[in-house]
Amino acid sequence: MKVAIVSPYDISKTGGVTNHVINLAKELTYQGNKVSIIAPSSNKLFRIKNINFLNAGNPTIVNFGSTKASISVNFISIIKVRNFIKKNSFDLMHIHEPLVPFVSLFSLIFSKSPVVLTFHATFNSSWKFKFWGFLFRDWIISSLSKICVSKTAALTLKNYGYEFPYELIPNGVDLERFNHNINKDHKKRKILFVGRNEDRKGIKILIEAFKIINKKYSTVELNLVGEGVSLLSNKYKNIPNCKFYDHMEGQDLVDMYHSSQIFCSPALENESFGIVLLEAMASGLAVVASDIDGYRGIVNNYENGILFKNGDARSLSGALIELIDNREMINKLSLNGINFSKKYSWREVSRNIVFNYEKSLKIG
Repeated sequence: MKVAIVSPYDISKTGGVTNHVINLAKELTYQGNKVSIIAPSSNKLFRIKNINFLNAGNPTIVNFGSTKASISVNFISIIKVRNFIKKNSFDLMHIHEPLVPFVSLFSLIFSKSPVVLTFHATFNSSWKFKFWGFLFRDWIISSLSKICVSKTAALTLKNYGYEFPYELIPNGVDLERFNHNINKDHKKRKILFVGRNEDRKGIKILIEAFKIINKKYSTVELNLVGEGVSLLSNKYKNIPNCKFYDHMEGQDLVDMYHSSQIFCSPALENESFGIVLLEAMASGLAVVASDIDGYRGIVNNYENGILFKNGDARSLSGALIELIDNREMINKLSLNGINFSKKYSWREVSRNIVFNYEKSLKIG
């Protein structure tokens, strides 16, 4: 099968949709399919072995409500996408976040092939989104299938004003990359946060919770990793054992997971799935997360993680202290998390997506 996978986001930067697209492309290629990726890239040298790649343009950081997205808003991207689609005859186009300009949106408009759509994001409803959804309703309707990565992401359809049926196929996790490290050092507790420096990610809540922890423990370390996170180092320089790192890729990020025992994601809103939770579980970390909708679909409280009251620093510090004092609980959550993450292997997720392709093409 000749498949084009489309993403509106900077493919050279780690992110939920980007990781999904790259891992899916690799799995489809491994299964013998001929795969192309269409996406913007800030890295002109970006390539993936055995996968055709169209760099649809240089991305720009754009504000999307409470978050930021690196997308192409250059009209040259539209021409590139149109010409690439015209030149290639795809059996199917799989477009992620189809209503995000310009790359995904115009791939949807220009496609002459059968189309499958995947919705990842979640956001608060507004008339602007409903109007945007109305403008492109006919193209969305014409697609063979709609996939949502979670029930929370499915709310996106309603927020666009759609009432279409959808299939629930979650994100996957690269188990080979984030394999658990059985030789973790439990003598020093290390708490890890991975995410962008945005208010919605809850970094301030985590730091307030860590201040409480610092009053009781002198050997617990908090490491925060992500785009723009290092900018916080001066503001919080007087907090002992609190370290800030900028965006990490590849083995550096994996090593950071493997050197930690506890993973914390205190996101306040707009997390539809929480791929970082699965990466942490696959790495053998005990997970602590806010009790937002997107995380409750992943974390079974006190089984494969602990949920705390969203936005409450004392609730978070209590959950973390409970783990710091209880190695048996860390081991339990770690083992259960590893087993839970196996359900989301890319081999399994890609099979479900291919089945969706085949079923959709037969119906279409």
